[in-house]
Amino acid sequence: MRTPMCGAPGLHRDEEDLVALAKQGSATAFAEIYDRHASLVYRYAQALLGSRSEAEDLTADTFLRALQAIKEYRWTGRPVSAWLLTIARNLSINHIRRKQRAKDALCLLAVSASSDLAEPAGHRDVDLQDLRQAILALGPIERDVIILRFVLGIDYPQVAKVVGKSVANVRVIQYRALRTLHQKLTSADPADFLVA
Repeated sequence: MRTPMCGAPGLHRDEEDLVALAKQGSATAFAEIYDRHASLVYRYAQALLGSRSEAEDLTADTFLRALQAIKEYRWTGRPVSAWLLTIARNLSINHIRRKQRAKDALCLLAVSASSDLAEPAGHRDVDLQDLRQAILALGPIERDVIILRFVLGIDYPQVAKVVGKSVANVRVIQYRALRTLHQKLTSADPADFLVA
């Protein structure tokens, strides 16, 4: 399923005007920005965090931060979605770090219930969790390319606009990221990772 983004025909033509109006305090313009990009930000957050409720919270936080920072936003011609995904990425990194610190603290306290919580429900969950962890271990650009291409199903030209690279660079980044994921997930079939 292809995801319409602000670069699609008809959506990008007035985005600069929307940003200008939102910077002047127009709630309607900011609501239009939200309507256009909330689904993308949510799916990106869910891909990173793996939790519906955490993704909803992160999406809300992303747009709250965007609203607070909209007056300082400088239009560069890049899609607003790139800015929003950068905010979401930074918030998710902070969220994951906080969550890991809390998990480490529980381990140090040797809470017996923590071992039950860490127990996976099944083999498939372990594979998905391993994959998520491997993706999170990638560099920011590689992680974004993998999530945008394979989780959100966005085509190369749109991914290139979001990450600020050429289509050729996105293809190279994707290849290297898939190779890294394959090396980390040695039990996976290499052919599964080399499909573009």
